[in-house]
Amino acid sequence: MATRQRSEAVGKPTPPATALAVQWRGTRFTLPRAEDFPLDALEAEEAGKHLAALKLILGSEQYATWRGLASTAADAEEFSAAVMKELGRGNP
Repeated sequence: MATRQRSEAVGKPTPPATALAVQWRGTRFTLPRAEDFPLDALEAEEAGKHLAALKLILGSEQYATWRGLASTAADAEEFSAAVMKELGRGNP
């Protein structure tokens, strides 16, 4: 039984999800909860503009930091895998 299900079963409220912290290449990145992603980021992702979506989710300052560490498509894939692992989605 998931934590949320246990809380609901005993009548305790589920604690609100917090921002996601991802450690990548020695740098900590903070992402909003998935439900707080900007709609512009979701639209960019749907249009196949993955880096534009990432920039909107990370914000300009964190994106600049990330770009200082990432220089290839493989780097972007590695970061994406780290984020998805923290979210508990996809195949790590």
